[in-house]
Amino acid sequence: MSTSFPEVLVVSEGRARVPRGREAPFRDAPRADYVIQSCLMETEKYLERFAHVALAGVNLQKGQPLAIKIEPENLDAAVAIASLAYQRGASWVDLWTESSRLLRARLDHSSEDHLSFVPASRESRNRELLQDRWALLSIKSPVDPSVLEGADTARMGSVTRALSEADAELRRGLSNDETQWTVMAVPSPKWAGAVLNMPPGREAVKRLWEAFVPILRLDADDPALFWKNHAALLTERARTLTTLGIEKLHFTGEGTDLTVGLSPRARWKGGGARTAEGIEFAPNLPTEEVFTTPDYRQTRGRVAISRPVRVMGTMVRDAWMEFDQGKVVSFGASSGEKALGEFLEVDRGSSFMGEIALVDSRGPIFQSGLLFDNILLDENAACHFALGFAYPSCIEGGTLLDDRALDALGANRSRQHLDFMIGTETMEVRATLRDGSSRTIIEKGCFCL
Repeated sequence: MSTSFPEVLVVSEGRARVPRGREAPFRDAPRADYVIQSCLMETEKYLERFAHVALAGVNLQKGQPLAIKIEPENLDAAVAIASLAYQRGASWVDLWTESSRLLRARLDHSSEDHLSFVPASRESRNRELLQDRWALLSIKSPVDPSVLEGADTARMGSVTRALSEADAELRRGLSNDETQWTVMAVPSPKWAGAVLNMPPGREAVKRLWEAFVPILRLDADDPALFWKNHAALLTERARTLTTLGIEKLHFTGEGTDLTVGLSPRARWKGGGARTAEGIEFAPNLPTEEVFTTPDYRQTRGRVAISRPVRVMGTMVRDAWMEFDQGKVVSFGASSGEKALGEFLEVDRGSSFMGEIALVDSRGPIFQSGLLFDNILLDENAACHFALGFAYPSCIEGGTLLDDRALDALGANRSRQHLDFMIGTETMEVRATLRDGSSRTIIEKGCFCL
């Protein structure tokens, strides 16, 4: 069955650029066509459905403790999730708060000597989560997307390095799927206003929830069941890519001519993950990607970043990078270039790839025409790569290897990981297979497997 999709909106310079004859959603029209017209649920009803999807994603087990990482201003979402978690038998629900406003206060006013301080309790907390197999649900919703704009990037680098070192054990455990973890987002007033280009407040939050309906499939009869089936589709797509035996991927498009080499032991993943005990979970919701670990030494060429991305608190726009022997050797941006440079200097691995991901532009996030200024959503709108650490689970037998062995296989080791979107509706991705043949994977932004 062939499906016809509407003309998409193209992101340019941080805004949705509207094709002639089309109106931008949520600006001049009271509702966009793709929003479910009959959806009259208030915020509480959205949160109730969101909580069910969240716990289905993390697949909370009876008697299992749950940690919810969230900004304090989004407490209502945490309470909705905790209430349902206790009804389902959670032994304990703990709130891990991370405030961007507190971070800005620290960056502006802390003594230089204290920027690298991290209390020992943070590492103890992380270790307990892994040892006792807590589930972790991270709600990544910027209360104020611009709160870190203008902050000193060098001071931000000091804080980032210290926190990355403190969280290294947790990061490694989660990337090895030692326990269940899920990342999601909920609307907040200032974020909603920024995304929809309207005054922040209740109306903006309602409108952003409406945009979330098709993205999180809250309009499905059973959203949790939808994501289970969608995960199976992405898992099968990943299995197909692994079976092909891809040696390298060639990305071409607007300002992009990039070749990414893969390890012979590279394995594609998508849709969901599984712990060693066999518990299935969804690391990201929504998710539209299939991804793998590239050989960080084998990337070359030039790439244009197709969507603005926030780097160390600063919005980077119109960025480009050139790679040689895997490393970013030159880069630029119309704004935020200094922050990008600071990111690349955090450690050796920061200037090498750790992930390459393929996303179909027919997905609802891309089709919305919105820039969310939230990496969870924006990375699932378009093909992307990440600079920084690689996922060992995307290397055959990788979860059993130490950092030295992973490095030898081309799996990048770093203290950080940040995605950069490169996909467009005109992008083509062609694979060179290990048997010498070639295969088109994506044509005009769409999968053609």
